[in-house]
Amino acid sequence: MKRETISMALGMISQRHVTECMTFDPERVSSPERIERMKTKRLISIALAAALVLALGAAAFAVWSIHAARQRELREDLQIAENHVDSYVEYAVPEDRDAGLVVLSAVNDGQEERVYVNISPVTEEELSAFPDRAGFNWTIEGTQIGGFAAPQLPSELNLSGADEIRAAVLEHAYDKDTKTLTLQCWLDVERIRQAMAELGTDSVPLTVRMGVGEAAERSFGPIDFTLTSEQRRVFDFGGAVYRDEELGKEVELVSLELTPFGAVWKIRYDEAEQFHQPGADWDAYHDWSILEDRVCIESELIFADGSSFSTGGAVSTPFEDGVVNLTCGWGSSIDIDDVQRIVLGNLVLWEAG
Repeated sequence: MKRETISMALGMISQRHVTECMTFDPERVSSPERIERMKTKRLISIALAAALVLALGAAAFAVWSIHAARQRELREDLQIAENHVDSYVEYAVPEDRDAGLVVLSAVNDGQEERVYVNISPVTEEELSAFPDRAGFNWTIEGTQIGGFAAPQLPSELNLSGADEIRAAVLEHAYDKDTKTLTLQCWLDVERIRQAMAELGTDSVPLTVRMGVGEAAERSFGPIDFTLTSEQRRVFDFGGAVYRDEELGKEVELVSLELTPFGAVWKIRYDEAEQFHQPGADWDAYHDWSILEDRVCIESELIFADGSSFSTGGAVSTPFEDGVVNLTCGWGSSIDIDDVQRIVLGNLVLWEAG
């Protein structure tokens, strides 16, 4: 609630009463009718002040409520409690901020920090330009470091086309009454560490920007932000070899680094370094690319209740330290401590002892 605004309103009413008292002349109050008019005037002023206080309080409460509601929705959608996610942090919801940037929560998925924020005010007209002519990004003030942001939508949604995306954003990520939009920012963990080193601090000043058409970007923030701790489990496959009969190729599976929201499969195969260089021969790499995806998609993580999970296709495949790092990510969390077996076809890669 904007206490200073409410105090100002009350102060104005008090000042009016003081002024009336200072200018009151008994000689001029010559009839009961005039006295009644003055009483009525004073009562109306007090009623207006009370209405203003209530209006400001209701507005502030509405903004606070949307922050709290978004936190609850995120917590449920990401299945934080069910899957015992320790790398998720919620931030205190401010009671006196009705505009700007509010950090709701964040989670470390190993490669990236996913930061969930609210920005306001954002008009429905501005948002109607997304995704064709409107976009969002984040930056770290005082550095050249930045990245991508987008409206936060429920993890189970599968959307296609600008109209469908826009409708989902208005329904799930936007609050029309408070003009508040919920975004997810993807912060590369190594780049944030780089920013902290450049600034010489343990936190970074995070700013979110929105651009609409040819208009200049609008900025929200900055707000100090600190990386959350990582929750990771590593499975060593002992150099297991998988042969794909269809492709006639073999790949050595080294290990899997697993977080509640992401995975890195580490593999080796002949000429892997050559194929992951800029300008590599795509035709020569094509079958290996198919095999890389099969490792990520067809491997199964099997839990104690018998259910299984696929990490999905790799979104990046950098070659580092002699291995290809197949990096995968997903929306809602998994319980990494509940994994009992990892299999690829008939090959058991890992099993709990």
